[in-house]
Amino acid sequence: MTTLYENRSRSIAIGTVVVTSCGLIAAVALVVANDATLVLHAIARVGWGLAAIVAIRAGIMGLTGVAWGCLVRPLTRRGFGLFVFLRWVREAINVLLPVASFGGDLIGARLLTFWGVAGGLAGASILVDLLIQAFAQFLFTVAGFGLLVADGRAGAMAQWLATGLLIAAAALVGFYIAQRFRLFDLVERGMLAAARWSKASFGSEIRLHDNLQRIHANRMAMLGALFAHLAAWILGVAEVWIALTCMGAEPTLAEALVLESIGQAVRDAAFPVPGAIGVQEGGFLLLGHIYGLPAEMALALSLVKRVPDVALGLPGLLAWHLTETRRLLLRRREGPDRST
Repeated sequence: MTTLYENRSRSIAIGTVVVTSCGLIAAVALVVANDATLVLHAIARVGWGLAAIVAIRAGIMGLTGVAWGCLVRPLTRRGFGLFVFLRWVREAINVLLPVASFGGDLIGARLLTFWGVAGGLAGASILVDLLIQAFAQFLFTVAGFGLLVADGRAGAMAQWLATGLLIAAAALVGFYIAQRFRLFDLVERGMLAAARWSKASFGSEIRLHDNLQRIHANRMAMLGALFAHLAAWILGVAEVWIALTCMGAEPTLAEALVLESIGQAVRDAAFPVPGAIGVQEGGFLLLGHIYGLPAEMALALSLVKRVPDVALGLPGLLAWHLTETRRLLLRRREGPDRST
């Protein structure tokens, strides 16, 4: 069993490295093919606007942390600050490490147990948070798609965007049904049977289904989380508007909303690719063409949006390291006390 688990882990790691490398090569190729000098000049024109974009991204993380806290605080009485902190760590891991787009969420659930939250509740809260975040993004993307169609610019993209929305809607319904009708019991059994780390981190009885129902039962908490996530998605429009305005374009808020909403949808659809490297750049290149943005400006927009990933992500990884180190030191310190 151990050998099989190790072989699968090794295969996943190799696959992740290959996918990441391909994405990085694609991103570099796009920049070089569209004159890297012009792309760099466009980025340089943003100037101090980068600081505003980083500040906006910090605000977005704060809102998503509040959304998570809305779900868990009624059951734990932990402060919102803890959830904002752990959300920061979750995002740092997701965007900077080769763990696809959900590795940070699993680690975030584990870290929450360090503050005395039961493992089953921590894991269930992540699942519900991801469901509400995805639903809020779906509504946001529908709004962007509606604006694009109303503007008459969708063209040939309308059909595949509509298809993507239908697939997303089906996935959301399936994710909701899985949470409400005991399908995660199967996931729990698999985790406990195959992953020793899950037993050490979450306990021998996760009881995912029971904890999922406890969270779903609080409708006001769910609604609060939805509003917080919607506010976070809408705030992201400011990143696009500031970046393009500083580059010399004159985007309307509607255009910025379309670029942000569909750009984020494309990025999330490429969740197996760490950081959606290459995919995000290609997506903004296509969307920018719809609004007549020069290729170098569209690529610069994508790269500018990666600045907060690094500026906030690196300290987030350090915070994760310090949290894990502190936990390890506390457990070593408690060891002799337990033996006496």
